[in-house]
Formats: sequence, C-alpha cells, structure tokens
Amino acid sequence: MTESRLFKILYFLLEQGRTTAPELASLFEVSIRTIYRDVNKLSLAGIPIYCSPGKGGGIFLMKDFVLERALFSESERDELLAAFQGFQILTDGEQVETLAKLQSLFQVQATSWLEVDFTDWRKKADQKELFDTIKQAILQRRVLSFSYLNGRGEREQRKIEALKLVFKSQNWYVAGFCRLRQAPRFFKLSRMRDCQMLEERFKQRVLDEKFSPEERLGDTVKVILKFDRKYAFRVYEEFSEAEIEETDGRLYVQTHLPSHDSLYTYLLSFLDGVEILKLPRLREEFKEKLKAITDIYKS
Repeated sequence: MTESRLFKILYFLLEQGRTTAPELASLFEVSIRTIYRDVNKLSLAGIPIYCSPGKGGGIFLMKDFVLERALFSESERDELLAAFQGFQILTDGEQVETLAKLQSLFQVQATSWLEVDFTDWRKKADQKELFDTIKQAILQRRVLSFSYLNGRGEREQRKIEALKLVFKSQNWYVAGFCRLRQAPRFFKLSRMRDCQMLEERFKQRVLDEKFSPEERLGDTVKVILKFDRKYAFRVYEEFSEAEIEETDGRLYVQTHLPSHDSLYTYLLSFLDGVEILKLPRLREEFKEKLKAITDIYKS
C-alpha cells in the first residue's frame, strides 16, 4: 500500500508541479506526518523532491525531472512499457490508462513492436467482458457463478472461488475451487456462459503447484499416427519436434493422447489426412465411429 501511495504522490507532483502536505493527506486519507515520511522515503530513493516553507511554498519536484533517471534503467523502462502494451487485450480501461500514465512519467512514446491477442476472431467483445469479470472476481475474492458445458455435453450450474486465469495449449482456463465438486478444478472459458460475479466473498485458498489442466484429461495412451503432408502446418504446431519423423513425404508422430472420445474428435479434425498405426484397439474403435458417421449419411 505504501509503495502504491509513493507512486501516486510522484505522479501527482509530475502532473501538478506543486502540492502541500495537507492536500496530499486529504487526497490519500492519511496523516500529514505520514505524508512527510513518504516525502523522506522518496528523497532517500533518489527522487529530487523538496519542501519549501512559507507562503507559496509546498512540496516540489526538481524542474525537468524524469522518472526513469531515478528508478528505472532505459531497458527496464522499455520492458515495463512493452509488458503493458503487449497485453492490453486482457486489460480494462483503468490499466490502459496506466500505460498512458507510464508513458507520461517516462516522457517517452512506447514503440509499438509487440501485440499479443489471445481472443477468438469471432468472440472478441464477449471474451473481453468475460476476462474482466473473472479478473475482478479473482482480485476481489468474490464467488463466480456460471453455466458450464461438461464433457458429456450437459449444462451444469457452477459456483467457484476463482484463483487465477491460465492460458495453456491454445485454450484459456480459470482455475479455482469448485463448490459443487468440493475440489480444485480447471474450467475452459469457451464452455462458460452467463458468468456473473456474486456479492459473496471467500478466503484465499492455495492450489497445489502440480495442479494443471493436464490432470483433468484422465488416462493417456501412446499412439503412432501417420499424417498427410498437407497437414504439416498443424502437425508442427501441435506436436514437439522430438515426436515427429518425416519419411517418404509423410509425417509420423509418436505421442501420448487422451484415451477417451476426445481423441477421436481430435483425429476427425484432420479428415482423411491421418491414420492410426498404433494401437490396434484404437484403430478398430475409430473405424466403428467412422462407420457410424457414414451410416448417418446413407439415406
């Protein structure tokens, strides 16, 4: 809290030029003595701040002071601005305003060399609203309520104590304690609907560091897959180089994949561009599912 107030005092002085201890005390709802202690801390940190007594006096910064000279090296300044700029897509208006303030403090315009956008092409507005709702619930420790599509295709009403947002393997998740299951869970944002932040608050829980979305996948099996070269762009995006071997114009992949129906859903996305070489059991099960699909379109 103290560090936040020091930054705000510094920004206020850079913006206003001059102030008084009573004015700052009123603004930050602390005592005048606390303000003078803050001024002393800023001075000890190398900030050229000084006080002038009498009429027309007050608290000042040395003329032409620039924040970076005292607190940040040039590379640190650039990294800080880049971090804020690159992830603006996940921020609300207040944090975008923070970027503008930092640029003003550093008296420099950030170079626009990086843009990170995790949102879907079709759902940009909805996703930003969802991100902000979850973020506020995490920061304020308030319970989230939403409708969730489970693995069986059924909608369930869930309430969770959201702890963090996680981006993993091309998907966004919210990690938290599920009130229904009474256990930590990961929820895919793409399956969430009608997300609301409730008034109810919760005490912070600590998640096991090993807890990850992969734990929710269940058992996996080792498979060998043969891909047509026309899907090379996906193969190299979705598997590691150590798992891929190129032979005779085809791509062979040895990897571990979930042993439930999501495996077949995934393979179907390659249409006729993939063949299961191992395990024989999976190959037969996949043939049965393909036959069932073919039967639908016979008439």
